[in-house]
This record gives sequence, structure tokens and C-alpha cells, in this order.
Amino acid sequence: MLMDRKLRFSVIIPVHNKLPHLERSINSVLNQTYPELELIIVNDASTDGSAEKLKEFSDGRIRLFDRSEPGPGGYLARNLGIDKACSDWICFLDADDEWAPELLYILKDTIMRNPEAASLSWGYYHVSGSAKKLDKTSSLNRNDEFRRFNLVDLFRQRHTLWTGAVAFRKDLLVRAGKFPASGYRRGGDVDTWIRCLALSRENIWINKPLSNYYLDAVNMVTKSVKRESLYIFSPFVMDLLQRSSDRELRKAIKDFQNKRIYSILRGQMLDGLQPDFHLISKMNISSSGMLLLAKLMVRKLIKR
Repeated sequence: MLMDRKLRFSVIIPVHNKLPHLERSINSVLNQTYPELELIIVNDASTDGSAEKLKEFSDGRIRLFDRSEPGPGGYLARNLGIDKACSDWICFLDADDEWAPELLYILKDTIMRNPEAASLSWGYYHVSGSAKKLDKTSSLNRNDEFRRFNLVDLFRQRHTLWTGAVAFRKDLLVRAGKFPASGYRRGGDVDTWIRCLALSRENIWINKPLSNYYLDAVNMVTKSVKRESLYIFSPFVMDLLQRSSDRELRKAIKDFQNKRIYSILRGQMLDGLQPDFHLISKMNISSSGMLLLAKLMVRKLIKR
């Protein structure tokens, strides 16, 4: 029981112009049935009244910080939160999303039963209006109470990670280099997960949808920045390709890069944009890569 009392979570919420959603996100943290937490809110130079609204929350567990210049993707705001965090475990929540009230209690219980775990993830819903759709990992693993996952699972797309449904040990995030300080408008979170999983040996997924990812929120990065996946060619990923002795991991990386390139080019076509065909030269030569390339060419011919 003493160990239970000592286990505490640092929850980090970056805020940039999210006024309509602050009550929902912040209260979903403050109303957790497991109350051992600190809520670190980073106002990332908001101009819509969010800064004033944040000062209305009076819970003693809240620590409020301000940044004078907004950073893309909220990455620098999250890094500030990591630096300020006083707990061994860190969770993230975007200012327009929401947690189920029992989330932290379930995480605490999972950590107690798996003390070697360095990262946790769980199920979540994509929410648009009244419609809710279960995330891909939950759909693929409906019959499992929980499962362990690793970096190969991430590259094989057998496991997906989303910022509002992950928890990491602080020391793992720090050793991995935290979120990218520059170079990303979108995808820096995936870059971070890759570096964390490369260092972590015990990662657990919980089969419970405990977060809501709202697709109809204001000021969403996913709407303003499209088709950016720079993390697939990051120096860290390319170094893994060169140095890893794990053949399965190397193949998983190459297949993942090919699929992301295909997805980017296909998306550009669907958006009515000129496809960035120089990306084709970055595809890895393999049977799966050639199949994706053939599908892309067929799409281009049909579009004509």
C-alpha cells in the first residue's frame, strides 16, 4: 500500500488557442478517480482567451507555465512540461481531447503488476459529432486483455501510438531526447515514440478505450499541416537501418518507409495536388515496394 501512495503521475497539457475545449480536457484530468497527480499546463502563447481561462482553474494540483512564442505541434511546450515534471511517470493530453475518469487508476494498477514496464498505451475512440470509432490497435486485438509491444510492432503497424493514450517513465523520455525541438510541424510525436521504443524493453497495451480523440476540434494541427512524415527518414531511423543487427527490424523499417511514401503520394493525389514524385527515389527496392509503386502508377493513369 505504501508503494501505491508514492506512485504519482505528471500530466502535461499544451494549450494554443483551444478555448472552447479547455473545460472538457482539464476537468477530465482533475476528475480522475486516482487523484495522485500534478497537472502541468503550458500556455503556448495563446491569443484567443485561453490564457485568461486557464487562470480560472483553482485546483492545487495545477502548475501553469507560459511560453511567449508558440511552437509547432506543441512539441516545445511538452518538453517544458517534461522538464518541470516531478513524477516518475508522465502522460500527455491535448487540450481538445478527454480521458475517462478511471484512466489513472487503471494505469496505477497496471504499473503495480508490471514494475518493469517503461511505457503504457491503451485504447481510444476517434470522435466526430455523435460518431465514435475504435482505434486500429484495439480493433486488431479485441480478444486480448493486454499485450506487450515493441518497436517492430510500431513499424509493422500492428500497434499504433497516439499522444492522448500513452504514458512513459520520465527517465525514458529524457534518455530518448524528448520531443524534437525543430524540423517538424507534424509527426514529431511519432519520431519521439520511435526513439523511446528503441530504448524500452517492456511496453504494455491495455485493452480499454479510455481516451477520446476529437476530430472536430478547433485549431487542429492535423487539419493545417497535411501529408508530412519526415520521421520516416530521421537521422535516428536511418542510423537504425545502418547499425541494427536485427533483420526483422530493418525489414520492418523499410516496409514502413515504403508504405508512408505511398500514403503521402496517394494523399496528395486525393487532395488534388501535384504528387511529390522525387519521394519515389527514396523507396526501398523490394517486392512490396514495387507493388505499392505499381498501385500508385495505376492511380495516376486512372486519374488522367
